[in-house]
Amino acid sequence: EHLLGVIRDNDQIRFDLEVEDGVILPKRSRPVGKGISEYILSKGKDLLVRENMDTARKDMGVVPMGRPSKSFCGVPIFRNDEAVGVMAVLNYERDHAFGERDLHVLQTAAGQLAVAMENARLFAEEQRRGKYLAFLNSVSKTAISTDDAEQMLSEIVGEIQENFHYDHIGIGILDYGTKDIEIKAEAGTTAKALGKRVPLGVGILGRVARSNEMALEQNTGGSHLLGIMPDSRSVLCMPLTYGETLLGVLNIESVKENAFAPQEVLILQTFADLLATALHNAFVFQKMQQHAITDGLTGIKTRRYFSESLSSEWKRASRSGRAFSVVLIDLDKFKQVNDSMGHLEGDLVLTRIGRLLEQKCRQSNVVARYGGDEFVVLMPETSIEQAQILAERLRLWIATDPMLNERKITGSFGVATFPLHGATIEDIIRIADAGMYVSKRAGGNRVSTVEEFHEGEAVAHQKAMVSTYVEGFLRREHTSPDAADDLVQTLIKLSAAVKDGRNAEVLTEAVMALTRAAEAREVYCSGHGESVARYSEAIGREMKMEPEELADLALAARIHDIGKIIIPDEILNKAGALSVDEYNLVKTHADIGGRIVATMPGSTRLTQYVRHHHERFDGNGYPDGLKGEDIPLGARIIAAAEVFANMTLERPYAPTRNTQQALEELEALSGAQFDGVVVRVLVQQVRGQKPARVGR
Repeated sequence: EHLLGVIRDNDQIRFDLEVEDGVILPKRSRPVGKGISEYILSKGKDLLVRENMDTARKDMGVVPMGRPSKSFCGVPIFRNDEAVGVMAVLNYERDHAFGERDLHVLQTAAGQLAVAMENARLFAEEQRRGKYLAFLNSVSKTAISTDDAEQMLSEIVGEIQENFHYDHIGIGILDYGTKDIEIKAEAGTTAKALGKRVPLGVGILGRVARSNEMALEQNTGGSHLLGIMPDSRSVLCMPLTYGETLLGVLNIESVKENAFAPQEVLILQTFADLLATALHNAFVFQKMQQHAITDGLTGIKTRRYFSESLSSEWKRASRSGRAFSVVLIDLDKFKQVNDSMGHLEGDLVLTRIGRLLEQKCRQSNVVARYGGDEFVVLMPETSIEQAQILAERLRLWIATDPMLNERKITGSFGVATFPLHGATIEDIIRIADAGMYVSKRAGGNRVSTVEEFHEGEAVAHQKAMVSTYVEGFLRREHTSPDAADDLVQTLIKLSAAVKDGRNAEVLTEAVMALTRAAEAREVYCSGHGESVARYSEAIGREMKMEPEELADLALAARIHDIGKIIIPDEILNKAGALSVDEYNLVKTHADIGGRIVATMPGSTRLTQYVRHHHERFDGNGYPDGLKGEDIPLGARIIAAAEVFANMTLERPYAPTRNTQQALEELEALSGAQFDGVVVRVLVQQVRGQKPARVGR
């Protein structure tokens, strides 16, 4: 015998219970057809067929939807007086398998099942209602907690997707200027419409925006709808209206037909009303913010907004070491326009200037009205050369604009760049302002920078400028070739700013600061440069080096490892052997050190000593593979002095030699790794013997 319980679900017959010979079968479904279950559903009556099933089927106009049975007993399952399912038993082997008693048993079971189904439905509806209320509560919290409309919309579409699982949820905002709807936020399994614009009247979304009335299309018979998705079969689109004002639309789509249950439509309508209010509040707040940061006359940013942006950019640049520039603009002959043509005409000039600057500047720039007829532009990530080029373009746009040209309006421009022209915000503004007055005094309609300082002021300014950059460089991650290039290029620019050779100590201080930082990063190397300098100077003095050469040797020995500033700490302090790649990276420090030192004024000899202190006398060193006396003498001296200092330094992960052992190793490498004369002088100096006469 075969017991089954089926429910009609739209165009499917769903087998929720099926037992054959005492075995429960897996749930399944089939399309609605002309089966006996459909007959009972349509009639809403019990059916008992004891025999002659073939004849009974013909009389009822049904056909077997599976294996034909010999006898059948079935009853409808009702919900709200409508037959929604069937409970039946079938026998495939014999007639007269069922009688009235079996029919009564099924009727009782079906009645109990109907009650259970109704209770389950009510429970599910209660759960759904609770879920919907939780959804509305969550959305309300989101709407209240943010005044940023775009952030709010993004979070809200995610909430809808999480609770309803549609294929596309989009919120479009009406652009009154272009007369179309732009999708500002979306979610869903096929979400690809962000930023899409739909003209009013086009498709379902455009039609709803124009009519301000909800549209629900979901029983389409398989035809395509004019929704956002080309394969949509159900679309619910609702206007988002506050008072009489249309703000946008909520558009939800599914690839399934009849995807929207009535209760879902109701809850989404409630949600749309809530969203419209939240949007209105967010837009009002944004307008208030905009008014606070936007100049009412010109439409560009206010001085207050510029100051906040400049402060943020200065903090970022101080950390990263990147440059930024400020351009100050004062209008030439603006007073004559006000005096001769009136303040209304003056306002038109200011508005035109604001529009030109806004249009011609890069999107990342901040354009603001600085005073009555003064304007200012903040240019992030912009060097002095780039800023001068951009300022010159702006000057030309103003000078050739027909409306401004007719009124003889031009601009006096002043340019300043961080850190080249100052370490503080005040310095940058002061230098830009001074440059602008240089342009004024020269007759206007030009771009100027200020480089002149009184001697004392210049030195202080240069020291602050360089130290600010070095401090910023040391605060950030700087273990890459790009960081080395950035360091060298910036030091070159800072060096160029040091006009007076007497002020070269500014760059020397920067190099010493970098050297100290490099030593501090390498464990057990504190004071290493001073130690190498002490041995090197002693060797150089005994080898009768000239005083200037000796001074350069001592300084080069102190800073010889400055290039290690870009080597990662974990490589510098690795206890075991370095890999090939790690060793190759460490070897770059000689070249990088030479490039850094070369930024110092008058540093040709220093640069050679630092760059070549890892060359070998036999030509197998680096970075250039120099051999013998082609290696600068100072570099040969530093090479021997550094190895001796390293060998006698106590380190937990490397054997420490006593003085005698270290000297013996140096002598063994004499003529191969080291210059024999330099080694002999070093050995005699350390042992306190009077050195033999040495030639150079």
